[in-house]
Amino acid sequence: MKKKKDLNFLIRIFTGLVYVILILFSIEKGEQTFRIMMMLLSFFCLFEFLLILRTNITLIKITSLFFLFSIFMDLFINKKEKGLILYVICFIPYSIIFFIIQLFYTKSSSKEKIVQISHLIFGLVYIIMPFYLASYIYAMIHHGKQLILGVFILIWTNDSLSYLIGKKWGKRKIAISISPKKSIEGVIGGLFSCLILGFFLSKIWKEKYWFILAITVPIFSTIGDLVESTIKRSCSVKDSGILFPGHGGFLDRLDSFIFVIPIIATVVASMIYIF
Repeated sequence: MKKKKDLNFLIRIFTGLVYVILILFSIEKGEQTFRIMMMLLSFFCLFEFLLILRTNITLIKITSLFFLFSIFMDLFINKKEKGLILYVICFIPYSIIFFIIQLFYTKSSSKEKIVQISHLIFGLVYIIMPFYLASYIYAMIHHGKQLILGVFILIWTNDSLSYLIGKKWGKRKIAISISPKKSIEGVIGGLFSCLILGFFLSKIWKEKYWFILAITVPIFSTIGDLVESTIKRSCSVKDSGILFPGHGGFLDRLDSFIFVIPIIATVVASMIYIF
């Protein structure tokens, strides 16, 4: 049993490192590479989300066609504004086809059709929007590349330290019915670690807003994790998928990012408007 736990822990570390390296590579490589990475990750997350909610498999297959088409087109576009527009436009025909198929699908009742359509709409808002916002921040906001890199580092720090501290010293559970392994000690440990990191980031990049982000990221990262756990619990699913060994699925790995990015975009927009 101990050997199995040690092996799972090593697999978790290895796959986590591969994920971190790919993200760092896409951030460093440039706006187009980062956007394509966001499109790929959003596809995997939406794919898992629709599977969890038992969406019609034909509709899920259509999803991959539109993602592949948009990524293929993006490779031939150099202007960042057009690339961002393409990211959004590719979902318009997909949504229309999704609605049409549901409309004429005879094996589903009217109630089931509404449920399927609501799943798509919720998926587009909950999953696709954050990845689009991340691409937008990177490409269009001053020091956007720096901001995205820092947010990722804060999320990774919070997730890693809250997991390790919670596993070692966690006794008081924060929400047993939703996420039985998440503890108050782990959450506090992740928050404290981010505050220390935020101090260093503010010194390195000379921006005071890293203190605000160092508090914002761990709080909403934890909420994002609990939201995704709630979705899985409601569908009696333990992991969102098996494509990310040691972590479950892509949605399990990126649930914090999905919830944090819209908050970061709001904070950034507020600062731009005020200052």
